Amino acid sequence: MSNLSVALFWHFHQPPYARPGDNVLPLPWVRLHALKDYLDMLRHVRKFPELRMTFNFTPSLLMQLKGYQEGRLTDRQYVLFQKKAEDLTVEERVEILKDFFLANWDRMIEPYPRYFSLLLKRGKIIVDEELPAIAREFTAEEMRDLQIWANLVWIDPLFRGEVRELFERGKNFREADKEAVTRLTARIFQDTIAEYRAAQEAGQIELTTSALYHPILPLLINSDLARESNPNLEIPFQFRHPEDAVRQVEEGIRCFESFFGVRPKGLWPSEGSVCPELAEILPAQGIEWIATDEEILARSIKISFRRDENGIPNHPEKLYKPWRMGGLKIIFRDHELSDLIGFTYNAWDPAEAAADLLDRIKHIRDLLPDGDRFLLPIILDGENAWEYYAQDGSEFLDRFYAGLLTERLPTTTVSQFLAENEVKDTLQTIFPGSWIGANFNIWIGKPEDHRAWLIVKQIRDWLTEKKIEDPEVWDKLYVLEGSDWYWWFGDDYSSLTTEVFDELFRQNAIWIYQRIGEDPPPELFAPLNRRDEVMASPPIDRMTPVIDGRVTNFFEWYNAGYVDIKRIGGTMHRFAGLFAGIYFGFDEQNLYIRFDIINHDILSYKYELKFYKPAVRDLTLEVKDGVDCRFGTIAEAAIPRSLVDCVEDGTVEFVVRAHKDGVEVDRTPLLRFSTLLKDAALHNWTV
Repeated sequence: MSNLSVALFWHFHQPPYARPGDNVLPLPWVRLHALKDYLDMLRHVRKFPELRMTFNFTPSLLMQLKGYQEGRLTDRQYVLFQKKAEDLTVEERVEILKDFFLANWDRMIEPYPRYFSLLLKRGKIIVDEELPAIAREFTAEEMRDLQIWANLVWIDPLFRGEVRELFERGKNFREADKEAVTRLTARIFQDTIAEYRAAQEAGQIELTTSALYHPILPLLINSDLARESNPNLEIPFQFRHPEDAVRQVEEGIRCFESFFGVRPKGLWPSEGSVCPELAEILPAQGIEWIATDEEILARSIKISFRRDENGIPNHPEKLYKPWRMGGLKIIFRDHELSDLIGFTYNAWDPAEAAADLLDRIKHIRDLLPDGDRFLLPIILDGENAWEYYAQDGSEFLDRFYAGLLTERLPTTTVSQFLAENEVKDTLQTIFPGSWIGANFNIWIGKPEDHRAWLIVKQIRDWLTEKKIEDPEVWDKLYVLEGSDWYWWFGDDYSSLTTEVFDELFRQNAIWIYQRIGEDPPPELFAPLNRRDEVMASPPIDRMTPVIDGRVTNFFEWYNAGYVDIKRIGGTMHRFAGLFAGIYFGFDEQNLYIRFDIINHDILSYKYELKFYKPAVRDLTLEVKDGVDCRFGTIAEAAIPRSLVDCVEDGTVEFVVRAHKDGVEVDRTPLLRFSTLLKDAALHNWTV
């Protein structure tokens, strides 16, 4: 019998994408990864009945898979796919041109001539201002081909038999061709959870879960733990709510049990994030084991796992063993082997990549001492890596899995190994950190992260102070505690959809305030990355426009400050995009505000100015409130400075709100300017 067992552990996760009260998700990743990654990953395993391995489903992913299965959820891209190409508006065509090429171009677009030609026609670099004109150049036939190709390439090779004719034909698709994609999509959603449950009941796989909305549990327990892993980190607040960590774990386990009929023995702490307190929290919930990264073990026992030229770490007899801390067992992933699968082998020939990985595992086995049993954990994301592989990684996985059997390298689920082998090594404590750098910098290290955490802290303190018990409100708070928002805040990582995460975070926070009958703070109506401050230009001198609802002459608003709202993006998602731009200025008697509306009748709405500085004031844009205002091609208003206590020069802060039938449909971000002439002059000089 081999002294080494391989524990393959595939992690599946998607954050909650739904906007409050809306079942059309703004991003398609749950559906697309269901087509490409979840079910096929299991079916690759089931080709080899002797294999054993572990899969992790986060509760937020499970709930969305069920929503699609039951027809309660869809996504904006799927709605656009299903619409007849001839009926698409110019705006919808622009959306399609933006969002229907979100795939790995080398592996998923360029190999298909028709799809690639449509990308070239759109252009590889997006210029937003040019897209409407480009969209008009696409024929209905080209748009239909794009609609279908953007879905076909996400279908895993294991499932392409039913749509093989579409791949072979390649172009000139018909509306009826969409039905094959729709049927296959529905069946994959129908089969995924059922097949995983059956595979677990058969004993071939083990299923585990994570906390409910994938939070960084140590940061919920005590945000100061981030400074233990990085003493130089500056965090201008403390968030300390271990009860939230307990709740997220409790609800995550309850969700998992509702899908699979059993409680999990193992738990993947989000992003491999651990701290000593988990040794008490998790066993109390019935969790027997967790997994994290080798660097956490190295720092916990103060040794190095430096690799030699063959990739063998120092002290392999310590790395490839489970450890115990209190009532909790912990395994530590081989960082190098996991990352080779995740980031390196995709550029190799699949056969050579599988052979290299098998050779590395055999080297490790051969250098471990006899007379004991060792565990090699290979743990990584089971969905995002494969779009960088040829044929979605199918050949690599099949060759690797077959090689494990041929080379007599036994595989195991984690719980099976722990049940058969005593855990002898004990940790006195565990270093607080994640599988990324053995710290928490990504989720709490940047000013944008701090802004988000302060929003959550303020909401949570308010709910406690007001003794709010509404379970839906608390559920939304737990959504805000999830890790994914903070992953995209700051400049650590970015993508073409980063702004959607920013928007979703703020919309969930706004929903909480509205639900409890409180006015949301103004910072929730501008991106947390504060792009508005970069794009805003301040007033450069005093000005006195004519308040008549039109641009009287070119220089009328020349001295005003300006913000391009279109480039910032809206927050009130049901009507985002009402405001085009805001101008603001002043003279000795008045503050002046102008706003432009795009694609809508300016007279269809009621408008309100809310001032936060120098004093808090709510003013409807009606003459009866003492405001001189006019609405025509633009909206213009003169507000007496005395009305908002702006007698002395200083800072003015305000937002503009729009209402329709008594309901707020849009508002601007918080806008700020100074009425001190020296500030305006300094800006004018430096520009």
